[in-house]
Amino acid sequence: MKRFFVPLALAFVVAGGAARAGAAVADRVVLPTNVVPTHYDVWITPNAAELTFKGAVTIDIDVKQATKTIELNAADLKFDSVSLDDSSAEPSVSFDAEESTATLTFPAAVTAGAHKLTIAYSGMINQHPAGLFALDYGSGKEENRALYTQFENSDARRFMPCWDEPGLKATFTLTATVPADEMAISNMPAASATPLPGGLKKVVFAESPKMSSYLLFFGLGDFERISKKVGDVDVGVITTKGNASKGEFALDAEAHLLPYYENYFGVKFPLPKLDLIAAPGDSQSFGAMENWGAIFYFERTILIDPKISTKGDERTVYIVVAHETAHQWFGDLVTMAWWDDLWLNEGFAEWMQSKA
Repeated sequence: MKRFFVPLALAFVVAGGAARAGAAVADRVVLPTNVVPTHYDVWITPNAAELTFKGAVTIDIDVKQATKTIELNAADLKFDSVSLDDSSAEPSVSFDAEESTATLTFPAAVTAGAHKLTIAYSGMINQHPAGLFALDYGSGKEENRALYTQFENSDARRFMPCWDEPGLKATFTLTATVPADEMAISNMPAASATPLPGGLKKVVFAESPKMSSYLLFFGLGDFERISKKVGDVDVGVITTKGNASKGEFALDAEAHLLPYYENYFGVKFPLPKLDLIAAPGDSQSFGAMENWGAIFYFERTILIDPKISTKGDERTVYIVVAHETAHQWFGDLVTMAWWDDLWLNEGFAEWMQSKA
């Protein structure tokens, strides 16, 4: 995430995955370690006009030892139903709003091993960048609303029930039911798009690599995309309709930076596409966010209008793109085990943006 400040220090983080470095520290709100996720299958149906959404998730979980309770993160979500392995016996559900957790208590102990936990739920579309949020732009007859997600550091739990800790990586499959005339975006390319009655379509995105929950992304709106092939990667810039030409400088910058970083890190970019997504509006807290394969930017940090932009503007865009692209390896592929090392994630990207 580009926050436009000078980092306090510079160091490195450990690879995310099995590590639970924060679990023993008393002042951290962490989940029990007896149940961990391995895959999320998420379905989402947003209602942009009403600022609400319906969702369902089936989570492949690994139960390390038999337990009657499963605790996971959830914030501002209403659970409609919960089942384990398609059993008709629903657990009782209790929420802790302060710690943003949900505890599922089952009538009998869940045995150790692999299980499928399915939760149908609903939530809110916010009007500030936390979880799934809306950005309105234009005026009068041209007023539009686009949807985006912002999960860092701990707001994926507003989009879906999950283990919302950076060290607990899993794979993700996202399916969205959306208006047929709008573009849906996620970390991975769309694997299929099926027309539905009522002017809707079902978009299924390809399964992601193993990643942290805070890096999942979903976007929806009246968008357009320009792109070019960079090696094996489909690199694109996505803007609100009518602004695509202003993304050409950023597209060229990414086409230069991607092979540079692949060479520097000695690791090929592991996703088939990399989108730079330009959103209207602004935030006082951040300018961009490094969602893996779907980097979010506010327009001021990425779009260049050749008629009015200066060389200084171009330099700023290049630096921000360099920063977020560095995170695709240092932060996304390799992730801090807990949020108190976020300074390190940002510090390294700050250094890399200047080096690049």
